[in-house]
Formats: sequence, C-alpha cells, structure tokens
Amino acid sequence: MTEKSMIRRTNDNMKKEVSLYNSLFAGSTAADKRKAQYKNLVTSYYSLVTDFYEYGWGQSFHFANRFRGETLAESIQRHESYLALKMNLKLDDKVLDLGCGVGGPLRRIAYLTGAHVTGITISEYQIQRAKKIGVPANCQFIQGDFMKLPFEDNSFDHVYIIEAVCHAPDKAKCFAEVIRVLKPGGSLVGYDWCLTDKYDSQNRNHVETKRLIEEGDALPDLKSTHQLVADLKSVGFTVEENRMIPEGDIPWYQPLKGGDSFLTLNNFRTSFLGRLLTRNTIWLLEKTRIAAQGSLATLNILETARDGVVRGGESDIFTPYFFFLARKSS
Repeated sequence: MTEKSMIRRTNDNMKKEVSLYNSLFAGSTAADKRKAQYKNLVTSYYSLVTDFYEYGWGQSFHFANRFRGETLAESIQRHESYLALKMNLKLDDKVLDLGCGVGGPLRRIAYLTGAHVTGITISEYQIQRAKKIGVPANCQFIQGDFMKLPFEDNSFDHVYIIEAVCHAPDKAKCFAEVIRVLKPGGSLVGYDWCLTDKYDSQNRNHVETKRLIEEGDALPDLKSTHQLVADLKSVGFTVEENRMIPEGDIPWYQPLKGGDSFLTLNNFRTSFLGRLLTRNTIWLLEKTRIAAQGSLATLNILETARDGVVRGGESDIFTPYFFFLARKSS
C-alpha cells in the first residue's frame, strides 16, 4: 500500500467510518439496520476500501471466470467486453453503468464501442477517484443513489450492472428505477452476487459463510439467483437470459487464495505473502502516523470478505457473477 493512497482521510474520519460500518453488523436486528441504513453502509464501505481495491485489483472491482493461459487482467477485460457484446452497443448509444466504482469497466466499454456511458455510484470518494484517473470524452461520472436515479424517464438505450445491485436493500425497487430510465426496447445486462441452489439455510457452515460475505462486502442481505430473476420480472422486465457463468480452468476465487504465480506485481499483491506484507506495512504506517488510524481495521473488514468469498466459492453456494439479460418492452 503506497503512502499516496493511505493519507487521504483524517484519523477521526477513518475511525468514524469503521465504527459506523461495524455497528451495522451487530445485534439480532443487524439485517434490518443494514437495509434501513444502506446508504451509510455502502458509502462508508467504499470510502474505506476503494484504495485497497485499486492497490490489489486495479480499476475494475469484480471477478471473472478465467482460463488456462489467461491473466487475471485479461479475464476481467473479456468479462466486461462480453456485456458490451450482449447489449449490441452502437456508436453514440446512451448507456448507464449502475454502480460504476472508479470507472474501469466504463472506460473499457466506452473505448471499445464509442457509446456515451454515464457512471453512477453512491460513493462520493469513488467519484473523486474516477475523475482523477480520467474521464473519457464521451462519458461522465455522477454521484447518486441507484434506488432513486437522478434521470428522466426513457433516458438510456441500455443499462449494465457489474456486481453492484447486491448492495441494494430491495432489488425490485432498484430494477423499477432502471426500467423507468430505460428507453422502450432497451436492455439491462449484468452480473450479480447471489446464493446458488446449493445453499442450505439449515446448514450452519453455509449460514456462517453467508454472514462473512455480507459483513466483509457491505451487503444488506445476500439473495438467491431465483430471487433476482423474480425481482426483474416483478417490475415488468422480460428476462431473455439468466444463467450461472461456467467455471473456467482457474477458480474465480483463486487470486484471493494466493495460488497464482508471483510473476506479476498484481499476482504477488493478492498472494499470501503479498497480503502479509501489506498488513505489516499498514501496521507500521499506522504506528508511525503516516497512515490514518483505522487503516488496519479496514484491512480486517477485507480479510473477512476474503474468507467468506473463498468459502462460498469452494463450497459452490455462492457466485459473484450470475448473468442476466432483461429487456423493457417496446
């Protein structure tokens, strides 16, 4: 972790964000609190973790199925390009990226297709980072809530989502906003975090894995693939495709386990030794007051996420990229 990315927030701000975030996972009514305070939940989370994500993962904060001979970066590029292909984007189409992060997928899709892409995220900090990284001429970034989109009806030709609607306290309400701003005949495509059919709510290990994923990744309540499809249909979408993305030769969660080669910097950063070095570096920076107090606590949140996601992948009860293609009637 570089000093540049560790000194952006004051001690008080960091500690307040960590405290608020952790409080939303405490007590028997935690799930209800997270749904009611989803704005605070998600905003605090991405204010805390965005620097870490950029450091370890680059500008695209998502997973991808991966094949032998393919680097992690190449798999992510392919994964994003597939959405552009499924939307059949044309030059100057108006497209909405729902939950755009710092804009990695937005830039790739805009450069690839020539479409005008608007990225929206609830995180003001991510908007600042996205603009600092760079805004393509045919794009824009907007801070806003995808539960109440700040756009007129029938504004976009297409909408895409990459591992973001899982943060919604009510997916159906989020999808209702999407279908409102879509033009007739427009498509919504995306990948989302879901529980698979193998999840058993009576299995303690499964329940604990679900809890870890939610606690480590700012999720109000992780839902099933079937529920996502039902939510799309409930607001008027025609669901043309929905499926589990086939596993590649390399498990999608492998980078988090540290099994990749050390031949590249990104692979080393996500390896066991790389994570250990990061933890020790942050501890030292925090002790010497170079990094804000709360940086190590943020890393602990991410370690919880890692543990839950890896357990979910290994047990096959969780997928980070359930694919769907839905369309608004003409």
